[in-house]
Amino acid sequence: MDTAEAVALIVEPKVLPAAKTDVDSPPLPQAEPRTVALVFVAVLLALFGIRLAAAFFVPLLLSLFLNYALSPTVTRLETWHVPRPLGATLVILVVVAVICAAGYRVGNDAIDILEQLPQSVQRIRLAISKSSADKSGPLENVKKTATELEKLATDATGTPPPAVSRTVAAAPAPAPALDFRSIVLVGTGSFAIFVGQLVSALFLTFFLLNAGDLFRRKLVHMVGAPLSRRKTALRILQQVDRMNQHYFAVVLFINMIVGVGTGIGMYAIGLERPLVWAIAAAILHTIPYIGSAVVAGAAALIAYGQFGTVTPTALAAVIPITMSVVFGMFVQTWMMGRAARMNSPAVFVSLLFWGMLWGAWGLLLAVPAMVAIKTICDHVPRLKPFGEILGP
Repeated sequence: MDTAEAVALIVEPKVLPAAKTDVDSPPLPQAEPRTVALVFVAVLLALFGIRLAAAFFVPLLLSLFLNYALSPTVTRLETWHVPRPLGATLVILVVVAVICAAGYRVGNDAIDILEQLPQSVQRIRLAISKSSADKSGPLENVKKTATELEKLATDATGTPPPAVSRTVAAAPAPAPALDFRSIVLVGTGSFAIFVGQLVSALFLTFFLLNAGDLFRRKLVHMVGAPLSRRKTALRILQQVDRMNQHYFAVVLFINMIVGVGTGIGMYAIGLERPLVWAIAAAILHTIPYIGSAVVAGAAALIAYGQFGTVTPTALAAVIPITMSVVFGMFVQTWMMGRAARMNSPAVFVSLLFWGMLWGAWGLLLAVPAMVAIKTICDHVPRLKPFGEILGP
């Protein structure tokens, strides 16, 4: 650089181009209000459709879960050179035989328990009436103190207190009694629908077990080229099948332990018909939190009607809750592994959601449905954030 260029640079300095900042970067794309509104309406319509078509979706979902739970047995029979249609028939017949035998064996005991409910309720009502008729409570002492203070003021002034005109208020109209006949009719209709959906699910489960991996091959074929995409889809389906089968095996094992432990505990405290409580605890343990609470409340009610004392009543309520906490929250969580576990808020929200949609069936199918959804989310890259939200 010569002298002339240096002087020119000092007099007229060169202006360097401004560095690019985040302000100059293009803004992030934002969702249009119209798109958000359309998505919201679509979600509401989908939920309404799922709720309206519960008679279709409940047997379908139940059959899928039964297929996951029973397919290992059919596959094992197939390795023993038993044709798959025959193996599926045998497995379904065994399931139906177990359900019928349990229903026949427990049916009479369950009816006897229902007959004891009025006596239990009557005993509780008498205990409440007796406690309310007791005049030695704190409120009664406060009333006596106020009366004595009023007498003291009368004696000090020498004039009786002014009479207060009291008008007799009209007695409120008695609340209408519960229409138990309507409740029984509604319950009978619900039980008939329950049996119909269960039978439909068993038939559909038989067809799925008989088909084997037919639908898996069709799904892989629908993915299309290239071959790497089909291999990825097949690997995801295999992992989903393995995780769901592991989940249902663990749930079956834990439910049996909870049922046996509850039955032994009820027998130890002398509660009648412990087999009913064992089967109820084993089935309702599928519903986290709510199932054990229902069994505990019903057992406490019957225990109070049978014994009439607090200690066996408290034990009858504590036994199913203890079994559920020890084996459900600790042993089952340890056996599940991280892939099939969900956090407690996600489980509770799923119970509220599916229970709102499908009632009792929704409570039973909520956790298996969310485990299946979480398993799929964990193996699909774009859906992994949702799996993280549901995971522990």
